[in-house]
Formats: sequence, structure tokens, C-alpha cells
Amino acid sequence: MMLKLVFLFLINFSIGIELALFLYLIDRKVSVRQFLFLLLLKPLFNFICNLTRWGILPYFSEEIFYFSLSFLLLRKSTLSSEIKLFYSIFFLTITNLSLRMIAFFLYPLFNIGNDFFKRDIVFSNMSMIIPTLLSFLLIGFFKQSFKFLKNQRPNTKSQRTIKTTNFLLIIYFIIQHSLVYVEEFTHSSTLDLRKFIVIIYTILFFLMLIFLDRTTRDIMQEELNLQNNIRLKNLDTYNHKIEELYQTVRGFRHNYRNLLTTLKLGIDQEDMTIVKDIYTSILETSDKRLETKQFDLTQLINIQDNTLKSLLSAKFLQADDQNIDISLEIPSPITLEGMTILDFITVISILIDNAMEATVKAKKTKIMIAYIKQDKYQRFIIKNSTKEESISITKIFQKGFSSKGTDRGIGLASIREILEYYPNVSLNTRSVAYEFTQDLIIRQKT
Repeated sequence: MMLKLVFLFLINFSIGIELALFLYLIDRKVSVRQFLFLLLLKPLFNFICNLTRWGILPYFSEEIFYFSLSFLLLRKSTLSSEIKLFYSIFFLTITNLSLRMIAFFLYPLFNIGNDFFKRDIVFSNMSMIIPTLLSFLLIGFFKQSFKFLKNQRPNTKSQRTIKTTNFLLIIYFIIQHSLVYVEEFTHSSTLDLRKFIVIIYTILFFLMLIFLDRTTRDIMQEELNLQNNIRLKNLDTYNHKIEELYQTVRGFRHNYRNLLTTLKLGIDQEDMTIVKDIYTSILETSDKRLETKQFDLTQLINIQDNTLKSLLSAKFLQADDQNIDISLEIPSPITLEGMTILDFITVISILIDNAMEATVKAKKTKIMIAYIKQDKYQRFIIKNSTKEESISITKIFQKGFSSKGTDRGIGLASIREILEYYPNVSLNTRSVAYEFTQDLIIRQKT
């Protein structure tokens, strides 16, 4: 009885580690209840597959299970089908190759063969855990590259590499399972051929991993260089605009002194005509030079992060070039908390771009941007005028949906996916009276 309990525990422990590894790879969190459900579902699924008499199909039960699980857990994400397939096929390959390398080449060194596994069921199940733990280390090493792949668009170099990798790894499983099937039904050994294939694919697998990692790192570096160039260009534009504003203020100050001198002369001579003319001239000059929206740019000094400052200045000037009435409110010094700067910039870039695209179609082109710090949270508010009196907000965050055209909804769907990783962040959306508002609330992490 005790042996059966140990056996049952080891089976569930092995499956649990396997599922945890897969969830770690796809970067998905599930509740304890959901995890326990998967823990029961997997052996049940394998049992049902083994009961079927559909030829070679039961041999692919693992692949079918994890393919389905990958697409199920990632069904609401904006990831391509190739990436979803890659996650499952990579996970299966790394665990399968680890297991076969140990079984084919390590255990024989200690005279551990199939007969031993059949006699010692406890050791047999414990041996399944070792490859999974090795897989954890390998996945952890390449995790940054996998995370980067999620944000890549179709037809990029990395995506084409993923397609090739998927094809080659699927071929591996077809060959391996076919050879096992042939061996069991013809009683002719295919062990040597399977060993040879494992060696070839292990080498090929690591070469593909190294190539994929190098490719993603190169793309990351290219994007980083591009972002730095854009940032420097935006900062240069921002500094140039600030210099223009300074010259405007300087010129106004010079004229102001001359006007005051003339005003004093009019007062000394008690000539009210001169006094009235000078007073009117001062008001007109103030209205023309000091009420320009470009003076809102000076509020960017309250933003501590240069990258964010650069982005907002670029968006502000872009809107100004499109004759959009844009205002900026950053009343006090503020430093981003509760989100990474990269994710925050991605989110607000999408929101501002959408606001500009929507407001140019409205009768009154107007955008208001505010970044405010309040007690234990920060708020980034974007408000823009719209052509419609109100817009339905129930579907705008679905992938591909947008009132602006095909595939324009991908940006908002990306925001939803990013915010899934930030339970302390919420996005409130409302549309009323020809005004569309996005209110991003970032609470301090406790």
C-alpha cells in the first residue's frame, strides 16, 4: 500500500513539475484550482488516448495535449500561431531529448537498462524528473530571447526562424514515434537508428537555439540603437524648441523694457494717448507670444526620465505639426513607479497615436494629456475629441477590432496583454459627448 502511494505521489509530482515548466516557458500564471485541474486532466487524457485503437495516434498524446494547452492558455493573446506552436514543440523537444539522452547514453554506463526500469517503478518515475529539471535550467538561460519573440511581428527574421524550427522539430517527433510504432508491431529493433536520430537532433537543436538566441539579440540591439537614435533626435528637437521659446521670451522682455520706457515718458508728459497705445500694445504682444501652446512643453521639466520626456515632446510636436490643439499638464515633479519604463512607453505611445488618429477626423481636433501624482498612485490621462458622439468600448480591446480599419485594434490588444503582468495597473476607458478618455492608473506596489 505504501509503495502504491509513493508511486502515485511520484507520478503526480513528475507531472506537476512538467506542467510548471510549461507554464514558466509560456509565462502564464494559473490559479491553484486550475493547476490541480490540469494535473488531473493530463493523465486522464493520456489514459483515454491509450484506450483508443487509432493506429499511431496514441503515441502522439503528449504532443496533442501540449499543443492544445498552448493554444488554449494563449487564446486571448496577440501571439502568432507560429509562436504558440513553438512554445509547445520546444518544451516537448527539450524534455524528450533530455530523457532520451539520459536513457540511451547515461544509464547504460551504470548498467541500468529497460529491465531495471520495469522492476523498479519508483526509480523509473524519479528518472522522469531529472530531464525536466535540466530543462528548467536550459529554458531559464534562453528565457529572455523567448520573451522577446512575443513582441515580434510576422515575416520578421526571427519569425521565419521560428517557422523553420517548428517544421524540423515536428519531423523529429514523427520519425521517433513512427520508429517506436514499427518496432512494437514488427518486433524489429530500431534502437540504434533512434539513438542516431537523438544525437543528430540534439546537436541540431542546440545549434538552432544558439542561432535563435543570436538572432533575437541582434534584433534587440538594432531596436535599441534605433530607439536611442530616435530619442536623441527627439531630445534635439525638444532642445531646439525650448531655445526658440527662450528667444521669444528674451525678445518680449527686450520689447517690454522699451514699452515701459515709452510708457513712463507718456506718464511724465501726462499724455493719455501714449499711455493707452502702450497698454494696448502690451496686451496684444502678451496674447500673441505667451499664450502659445508650445509653452506647455516647459512642463516636461517635471518628468525625471529622459526617455519618457523625449517621447512626450516628440508626440506633442507631432500633434502641433498636424494642427491639433494639444495641451499638456504635468503639475509637479514625477518619477515612474509600478511599471517598467519600456512597457509604460509602449502603452502611452499606442494611446497617444490612437488619440491623434481619432481626433483628426473630429470637427474640433483637440487632445489633452495629463500626468499626475496622487498619494499612492499615478495617473496618465489622455482625452481626445471624436467624430462620433460615443464609441462602444466593449470590443475595442479585441485583437483586430477597430473603428479605424483592419488590424488597427492590435495596439489596444497589446496594451491589454501588457497590463496582464501588472495587477497594480488599471486602464479606465470612457466615451461620451464627443470625447474619448483613457485613464491609466498605476498604484504603488506593496
